[in-house]
Amino acid sequence: MALNVSKIKGNGGERVEQSNIEPGTYPARLVQIIDLGLQPQRPYQGKDKPPANEIMLTYEMVDEFMVDADGNAVEDKPRWISETMPLHGLFAEKAKSTQRYMALDPKKEFGGDFAALIGTATNITVINNPGKDGKVYDNIASISTMRPRDVASCPELVNPPKVFDSSEPDMEVFNALPSWIQDKIKGNLNYEGSALQAVLEGAPKATNGKMKAKIEKIVPEEDGNDNPY
Repeated sequence: MALNVSKIKGNGGERVEQSNIEPGTYPARLVQIIDLGLQPQRPYQGKDKPPANEIMLTYEMVDEFMVDADGNAVEDKPRWISETMPLHGLFAEKAKSTQRYMALDPKKEFGGDFAALIGTATNITVINNPGKDGKVYDNIASISTMRPRDVASCPELVNPPKVFDSSEPDMEVFNALPSWIQDKIKGNLNYEGSALQAVLEGAPKATNGKMKAKIEKIVPEEDGNDNPY
């Protein structure tokens, strides 16, 4: 047994460092919607902001792929990029969640139900932002509605879509999430006494959880990057 932990590889083999995505607009599909629960918000202009219900939206890019150790595209591993935001009512026209919803469902055919939009094709605009740690991160500046004729030729999702609602927790989805996302969900201000806590502590399992975010929660606004590989 090797005791030098720097030489131990994970189950998936040695991780290959991925370069930043070149800024621009790309076709993608919404692959993941995660309810993060009630989260503290950063102060704004020196003033505290109330907690807000947050969601994470993840997009699977159609023509950008992970690369292997030789720099070759692995075409069954498309790039993912995520963003996190507070969930506002649709009446809040300037809210990021409203802008995202309207780009995905411009005719409001699904009545504000984000979960119904899983798999929807869209155009995402990616930018590179420097972080305080000196690294450069890929973030989403905006998304826009894809033309119907482009939707018709847009490839379907490679990865299975995931929707998680902490009030009706689907544990198969929860257990498949990276540990840092699980920890964020379990750290939300409504976790204590929640259905998710009951499931994790051995209460009868809730199944077939489906997010029913009707966008009728009034909550006060953050971006992130994620990948399933």
